[in-house]
Amino acid sequence: MYNYHIGEYIKRKREEKEIKQDELCYGICDRSTLSRIERGKQEPSYYILKALLQRLGISEDRCQILMGPQEFEISELQREIVADNVREDFSSALKKIRRLEELSQSAVNPILWQFVLRVRALAGYEKNGERYAYTHPVQRKILIRALELTCPGITMENLDSFLLGEDEAKIINQIAITYSEEGDCRQAIEIYRQLIRYVQSHFAGCEIGQVILPLTAYNYSRLLGRERRYEEAIEIAELGRQCCVKYNKCQVLGGLLLNIACCLHELGEDEKSRELLIDSYHISKAMEQTRSCEVMRKYAKENLKIELN
Repeated sequence: MYNYHIGEYIKRKREEKEIKQDELCYGICDRSTLSRIERGKQEPSYYILKALLQRLGISEDRCQILMGPQEFEISELQREIVADNVREDFSSALKKIRRLEELSQSAVNPILWQFVLRVRALAGYEKNGERYAYTHPVQRKILIRALELTCPGITMENLDSFLLGEDEAKIINQIAITYSEEGDCRQAIEIYRQLIRYVQSHFAGCEIGQVILPLTAYNYSRLLGRERRYEEAIEIAELGRQCCVKYNKCQVLGGLLLNIACCLHELGEDEKSRELLIDSYHISKAMEQTRSCEVMRKYAKENLKIELN
C-alpha cells in the first residue's frame, strides 16, 4: 500500500467518513503522528496502521505486505490463538500466548497487549501444569482493561462516543457474553443492542461490518430467543443472515438459521422451522462445525421429530 501513498489513502477515507483526526487516532497514536502519516512524513508501524484501518472499516488484510519477520510471526500466532480458543484447545492457546508475550516484551504496544488480554480472558491461566478458567467477573475485568488501552474512558453506556475498530467491537461482544453466561441477560441484551446499532451506523457496507454484524446478530438473537422475545430474535438473526448472503460470509450462517428455526418452532411455525433447521445443519456440516451439528441433531429429534444425517 506504500506505492499508493498510505497516508493519503487514510486521509481520503477519513474525510469521506467525516471523521476528525482526534477521533481516528484516539488511544492509538498522537494527533501529530497521524498528521505526519497523512502527509507522508512518517511511515506507520504495522500495528498503528492496522488499528487506523480497522476504525475506518477496512480489513487488516490490506496491510499484510507491510510486515517484517517478527510482525509476521506475531500475526500468525494471533490467528492460531484465536483458532485454538474457538476449538477450546486452551492448552495450545496458552502456550502460544506465552510466546506472543515474549515477542511483545521489546516494545510498549497497546494494540498488541490488547489482543493478549482479550485472548487470555477466554483461554484462562495455568497453575501447577493445569489449565483453569477465569470466573466471569474476572474475565470482564480483563476485557475492560483491554478495551481501555485504546479507548480510555469507555463504558458500556457511552459506546457511541468512541470510534471503534474490529478488535474493540469483538471485546465488547465478549463482555456481553460474560454477562449472558453469568445470568444477567438484561445487561447482555442492552450491550448487544448498542453494539449492533453501532455496527449498522458506523460500519454499513464496510469490510469490518461484514464480519462483526453476523457475529453480533448471532449472539444477540440467540439471547433474545432464550428470553422468549422470538419476533425480535428473528428480526435480528435475519439482519445477520442477509449480511452473510450479501457478502458471502458463511462462518455463522448456520447458527443464525438455527436461531431463526428455534424461534419459529416456539411460535408454532414448525414447517418453516424444519426447512431452516435442515439448511442450518447442512451448512454447519459443510463447515465441519461438529459440535453445532450435534446440537442441531438433538434439537431436531426432540422438538421436531426429525432425524438429521
